[in-house]
Amino acid sequence: MPPSLPRYETDQLISIVGGKRPVADRLRLILSSLAPAGKRTLFLDPFCGSGIVSRIARSLGMDVRACDLEPFSYIVNHVYLSLDNGSLARMFPDMGGLDAYFSMLHLEGLYAAESGYGLSRPYLSRYYAPSSDETYDGKRERLFFTAANARYLDTVREEIETGWLEQRLTAPEKAVVLAAILHEASRRANTSGTFTAYHKQFHRGGKAIRTRIIDRCALVPPMLPDEGTLAGEMHLCEASEFVKRYRADICYIDPPATVHQYGSAYHLLNSITLWDRYAPSDAIGADGALLDKAGIRKDWKRTHSPFCSVAHADRAFIHLIDSIDARHIVLTYPSNSLVSAERIHELLMARNAPVTVVPLPKRNQGGRQGTGGKNNLEQVFITGKSASLSLPIGEGLSLLPIFARLDTLLGVVFKHALDIPPFSFIGSVVLDGLPPVEELFTLGQKRLRTLVEYMEKMACEDEKEALTVLLLACAHSVGVERARLEKRMFSLLRQHLEVMDRHGIEQQESRFFDLLDNYTDGQNIALRKRLSSFFRSIYDTLAGKKESDA
Repeated sequence: MPPSLPRYETDQLISIVGGKRPVADRLRLILSSLAPAGKRTLFLDPFCGSGIVSRIARSLGMDVRACDLEPFSYIVNHVYLSLDNGSLARMFPDMGGLDAYFSMLHLEGLYAAESGYGLSRPYLSRYYAPSSDETYDGKRERLFFTAANARYLDTVREEIETGWLEQRLTAPEKAVVLAAILHEASRRANTSGTFTAYHKQFHRGGKAIRTRIIDRCALVPPMLPDEGTLAGEMHLCEASEFVKRYRADICYIDPPATVHQYGSAYHLLNSITLWDRYAPSDAIGADGALLDKAGIRKDWKRTHSPFCSVAHADRAFIHLIDSIDARHIVLTYPSNSLVSAERIHELLMARNAPVTVVPLPKRNQGGRQGTGGKNNLEQVFITGKSASLSLPIGEGLSLLPIFARLDTLLGVVFKHALDIPPFSFIGSVVLDGLPPVEELFTLGQKRLRTLVEYMEKMACEDEKEALTVLLLACAHSVGVERARLEKRMFSLLRQHLEVMDRHGIEQQESRFFDLLDNYTDGQNIALRKRLSSFFRSIYDTLAGKKESDA
């Protein structure tokens, strides 16, 4: 597989129940086909969740308005829907900029993780992790995080809160760092997805190791759209009340489809967001085990959803659909869920005919895959007639596999400069989004497949090759294009170096500067300075880790 660059649409996504990442490429095609030609599209997402569909809509140039009831979802989506790279570049001026502040926080977190010192007010490490990673009691201690990672998360989260209370951080700055730490908390959790239970140990047993769980946390800046991208809005409110505020072009509905309430399933992410230090009971039962094993917040019912109730889901659908004023409704709902496909179709037809139903096979992200077929279908209900072309059925559906491959190509670096109309490129080596769907349809299936196959062959085969191409492309670009390439290069370089020791990092630094000297005659002074600053921050992080180990 070619190395993949961090991408806005999938960057630091928090995996949640019912997430739409497995069908994201097909939803992009559907949304593109419904956008009115030549005018701004108002897009609503009242059940925003992880935010991937709203990110797709923003990437397509739509005016996005989204909401969710869960505080953690609000914070993450506020960052990814309302800010851009220009916003990030202007943040943390008193701390030396974004990268410098993130590096400082990371070093503080590493020191606490490795040494156990520096924790003024332990929270996660007090209630949701063991006192030791070597000897722990899974019956009397909660094992949501390793002790080291809990100390890391505590330290960084407390520093964020202190900076906010002391007015050293603005509200957007606090949100950016908080979104990053929420992603790390979800990624390092010793769970199978939700926070209602944890694994009994941090290892699988034998030689198998859950590296995702025991590896140290890291704080990585977000990958946001380029400056000037239309900013969206994120709201913290109930879905039916939210949709009443707008007359939209597209309203995307992805309501809960199981009896699992999100407030209890993701209680720890909400506790990290609120940082109100909710203290679960440590009471031990007669069997010597914790009575309150999961330590779920008692106030989780504040975000209780009727869509998660067998008794109330139908009425909730009626109320929601009656509240929507939109040219198109796109509703995704898994098969065999609380409300039948026939009933949803009936409710939509009553006020929003015609209704098209597109069944999409959905492969789950991780875990054992089902074999029953119907159990893995995502049903997409689409109301109204398309403004620009026929809805993606028939030939459109046959093109979906090609669109899935195109979606993957958005995250790669190409070996050589490419010029392939109607595709546009950043520095001729990275795809700059995808052309409008109608343009791709005009190419025809055979031509489109040929172009995709050619671009797949042109993808760099490893990170070293990709970084070389990106560096030289940066050196020969100017202005906004160079800034966009540098953002991608430094993200991939950070990922490339994080597994190396100091000697390996020094070799990479020497190689980068040799390439600049050989191919640009040493004229890229500004790029050299940024590279020097970047490697300096990497060495500081490495030194901090060694100091903690000692």
